[in-house]
Amino acid sequence: RLRRLAPRIEAIVEGQLDDMQETAEAGRRVTLVQSFALPIPSLTICELLGVPYSDRAEFQRLSTTRFDLLGGVTGSLGAISESMEYLLKIVQKQRGEPGDGLLGRLVREHGDDLSDHELAGIADGLLTGGLETTASMLALGTIVLLQNPESREAIRDDDDAVDPFVDELLRYLTVVQVAFPRFARERVRIGGATIEKGDIVLCSLSAANRDGKLDEFDPGRAARPHLAFGHGLHRCIGAELARMELRAAYPALVRRFPDIRLGVEPAQLSFRKLSFVFGVDTLPVELGVEARPAP
Repeated sequence: RLRRLAPRIEAIVEGQLDDMQETAEAGRRVTLVQSFALPIPSLTICELLGVPYSDRAEFQRLSTTRFDLLGGVTGSLGAISESMEYLLKIVQKQRGEPGDGLLGRLVREHGDDLSDHELAGIADGLLTGGLETTASMLALGTIVLLQNPESREAIRDDDDAVDPFVDELLRYLTVVQVAFPRFARERVRIGGATIEKGDIVLCSLSAANRDGKLDEFDPGRAARPHLAFGHGLHRCIGAELARMELRAAYPALVRRFPDIRLGVEPAQLSFRKLSFVFGVDTLPVELGVEARPAP
């Protein structure tokens, strides 16, 4: 299903670039989060699951709320519960009239072998792993890209430079900052610290990915494993979808707008204060496109 999505992802990216160009030509400010970073994964997730794009606003609200801890843990847990209720309704619609998306195909091919809760769980995993996280990567990655002219030129002119650029960006930014909580099953010492049986352990993925001499962004370094998508049983189910979107979006952006630049000083950008998913709230950009004269 992901392989079949590739041409559609490219078309989604081009469509957003068209909208951005029209906005700039009309003399209006372009905000990359709202015009580029959010719509691309929203459209892609709707396409993948086979649900109407009119649901994108609800998808985005549910995805953002579950990661935002400013409302407390209960707010996050409430959003997860609400998300499952919403997705169960979508699954029930697909039961009655299976579409061409992932949910519809699973219903047709597996029928009652998969319960409604299992199907909703699959959809929820993709929503969790593939929307808010990818949107944050697209926005934050663009900031890094615009501050690294060599990388911008490399991915614009050389297709072979795109994969190492994206992989290094995933490691460097690590937008999902912590792994799922673990619970110690017995008393253990790690790195000089004692963890008692029953203690909750939170692993900092961003710290692990910058361990040692890896604080600098360097897409030319030798490829190495990283934990941007977690590891093992709980590795992000949306990992490959995210890679496809990032590989398509960044080169297309700088090819269409070679003179793109930040619309404000980096110090003026507003980053999230308390969220499992690191991100920026808004990202004004100048595309280097001349506005059309007023009629």
